Amino acid sequence: MTDDTIEKVLMCIVAVNNVKRLKLTNCFRITGAGLEPLRGSAIIEQIDLSIVGEHENPDIGQFPMILCDRVLPILDSIVEREGCALKHTQFPYLWRCVPSTESDFHAFCRRYNQMWRNREEIRCLGCNSRLPTGGNQWIETGTYRYGSQRHTCYDCLSTTVTAA
Repeated sequence: MTDDTIEKVLMCIVAVNNVKRLKLTNCFRITGAGLEPLRGSAIIEQIDLSIVGEHENPDIGQFPMILCDRVLPILDSIVEREGCALKHTQFPYLWRCVPSTESDFHAFCRRYNQMWRNREEIRCLGCNSRLPTGGNQWIETGTYRYGSQRHTCYDCLSTTVTAA
């Protein structure tokens, strides 16, 4: 699958208003430019950019082409939006494997964490259970599990839109 294909599909289904969950499993050749139709979405709840399936080793032995400078502006437009519904974001291993406080990715993690701190009540995607609030970090910015989301009810996550 290519960015062009993903962009056409997302445009065709008016993704900004209709897609709640997006998973890019095995989309090794995309840069992220095809995610542009999601810009400013207030309804998307889950974005999985990890490129691998559930319970698969994130170190896939090759470098996926997905780029921070293509994806982060789109994610920022979602996070900054009033009433943002985003509850779970998973990032490519390549972005997470070397923590850097000077990176654009780290700066985004800080903005994402601030979005979570500003929410009053947070509920699980699947079972609607209340998740802990007031936590310092939703995306880990320390060296252990850097760039990984915390405070998520993983048993309830399911995918309704999958790109493969």
